[in-house]
Amino acid sequence: MGVLFVKNFRDLGGIKTADGKALRYGRLLRSEQPVGLSSCMLKKLQECNLRHIIDFRTAQEVAACPVDKIEGVTYMHIDIMGDNSAQAADPVYWLKIFVDNPRLGVGQQFVKTYTEFVTSKSSMRGYSTFVKECAKPRDGAILFHCTMGKDRTGFAAAILLKILGVSAEAIFEDYLKSVEYSNHMHEVYAKKDRKRIEKYGMCEEQINAFREAFCMKREYLQAAFDVAEGMFGGFEGYVREGLGVSEGEVAGLKRGLLE
Repeated sequence: MGVLFVKNFRDLGGIKTADGKALRYGRLLRSEQPVGLSSCMLKKLQECNLRHIIDFRTAQEVAACPVDKIEGVTYMHIDIMGDNSAQAADPVYWLKIFVDNPRLGVGQQFVKTYTEFVTSKSSMRGYSTFVKECAKPRDGAILFHCTMGKDRTGFAAAILLKILGVSAEAIFEDYLKSVEYSNHMHEVYAKKDRKRIEKYGMCEEQINAFREAFCMKREYLQAAFDVAEGMFGGFEGYVREGLGVSEGEVAGLKRGLLE
């Protein structure tokens, strides 16, 4: 799948585990929201043997931009941020935080959001459902996404890869592949919302600092892992107690996704 026909799209197939196995191709796909796709793009998704879509966006995001219907593909909505601000997926929300809390900064707010991926009830419930869906025997691929496919989706991918036995470096490598895309999307939003940005009276230096914080950073994902391991005595405890995923379901994940 060399052609990126959906933005921030990738197949997790081929990623190696520490014991020498690899994720199967055509099983786990991640991307930004599959909205407004051309007929050609839809056809290519079908050629990926796509069978199921899992949408991590808020109810407000889904209502504003419903996922395109694809023949033969089932759909599931899991609101990861149900307990948090519905605005948290909006870059202008982060911009306001940056302006109103210059000492705290957007970077620290992102760290806080990632830790809430672990601690909030909606996130634990949502990621639990996601992992269990991936553990079910099924033909074809699952595509999971949020709006930009970088934060909620990034942590979802990281959870699965860690359960499957992928090394920390390989997990971070996949996570940070979204850097270029998130940087590009910040520029898009900055142009789109220029009037709102100007309202805050930000200079170019401040805008550039915001752009840097808004981009993907290793420390954001690491913060989530640190909290998960601290709360539950290790990552396995987080999977077992926090997400309620059984040993049988872990075995099902490995059986279905590794080769």
